[in-house]
Amino acid sequence: MRSSRLVVLSLAAVAAAGLVPATGVAQSATRPFADSWYWGVYGGVTNFSTTPGAGNLHTTAPTVGVDWMLTRQDFALNVFLNQSYFSTTSSVADVNGSGALPVAISDMRQIGFSMMLFTPQINSMKPYVSLGYAFNLVNSAKLGTCGACTAAAADSNATQIVAARSMGKFFANVGAMWVMKRWAPFVQAGIMPSQGASDWYVNGTGFTLSAMAGIRYNFGSSIDKSW
Repeated sequence: MRSSRLVVLSLAAVAAAGLVPATGVAQSATRPFADSWYWGVYGGVTNFSTTPGAGNLHTTAPTVGVDWMLTRQDFALNVFLNQSYFSTTSSVADVNGSGALPVAISDMRQIGFSMMLFTPQINSMKPYVSLGYAFNLVNSAKLGTCGACTAAAADSNATQIVAARSMGKFFANVGAMWVMKRWAPFVQAGIMPSQGASDWYVNGTGFTLSAMAGIRYNFGSSIDKSW
């Protein structure tokens, strides 16, 4: 009888010892959403239009990026960097007044930040809206094929051709995250005003639109517990 009790007690002790590390692993795999650092990667498409002299030329470009998010309870700061891949034609005004000069442009980098506001959570889903500012840089811009263009015209417009590669713009996003322990897949759609920009290559009618999907990972608390 005593031997049976010892066996039962021994088995209970072994089971309890086995549960302790399992509980510790479960806790380490879960982080609260608030006051956390998230790093993420994403991909999708960016749609915009340009004016290659006359009319509009619409381009849909594949886009990849990385982002960093610092969360509070209902707000977050998001910093991001992405690049869109394309090759299309736009134009700049000739400083000599002879009309628009076609310019071949390719690829665009975007770096910026936004403030995110999270609405009430629905199960594991956290919808959000954000407003931010981005610096946009067209990677390459070269004077395109133009029968009336001369080397002298290209030289006189060189400064303008380079200057039209970059532009800062405000934008807005709407999206949703699904918080799953440390992982957080997300989708978002963005809109940025760009129509009629006379000093930037993304100068067609309408807005620049984007649709992205990605995943973020919670790397830990953003608050130093030692203080």
